[in-house]
Amino acid sequence: MLDIIKIEDGEDLTVLDSVVMKAGNILGTQIGYLEYVPETFGVDLKYFLQSNFQIQNESFKAYLVERLTQYQVNVSDCITTFNAFFNRLTFHVDDANKTEKGFIA
Repeated sequence: MLDIIKIEDGEDLTVLDSVVMKAGNILGTQIGYLEYVPETFGVDLKYFLQSNFQIQNESFKAYLVERLTQYQVNVSDCITTFNAFFNRLTFHVDDANKTEKGFIA
């Protein structure tokens, strides 16, 4: 997927092959809201936010990572930032179909 990363007057658009927008679309779409894939694409945030029982943050984070990997988005790292009233999850992603060359240590 090509994403525009820089626009400067008088120059060509700078594009980068990235899955960041794909990951954002997956995490930002509620399951059942899309007309063409109503029951599969996205995440079920309503289940976690409107549930009658308390769900651990690690379970929610594992669910998001599972949904991303299901759509071939490789999550290399997830950073949790704690604030007074909310937690922020920051995902570092890469294309799961990307072939690496060389040895893996």
